[in-house]
Amino acid sequence: MKTLIWIVTAAVIGLWSLLAWMAHGLLGVAGNLVASNTDMMPLEPELVAWASWLAAAGTDVGTWLVVTIWAIVSLLLLGMGFAASALAPRLRIS
Repeated sequence: MKTLIWIVTAAVIGLWSLLAWMAHGLLGVAGNLVASNTDMMPLEPELVAWASWLAAAGTDVGTWLVVTIWAIVSLLLLGMGFAASALAPRLRIS
C-alpha cells in the first residue's frame, strides 16, 4: 500500500512540475514578446526603454513566483504523501 501511495505521490508531483514548467515557459515567451515589442508604442524613447525594462523585470519576478509556488506546492504534496504513508495500514505476514 505504501508503495502505491508513493507512486501516486510521485506521479502527482511530476504532473505538477510539468504544469509549472509550462507556466514558466509561457511566462518567458509572453514577457520576451512584450519586452521586444515595446518600441511599437507611440511614446517618447525614454518611456519605451522604461516600458521594455519593466516588462523584462516583470518576467523575472513572475519566474521567481512560479518557482516559489512550485516549491511550496511540491512540499505540500510530499507532506501529504508522508501523512498518507504513515496512516496506511501495515500488512503483517505471519
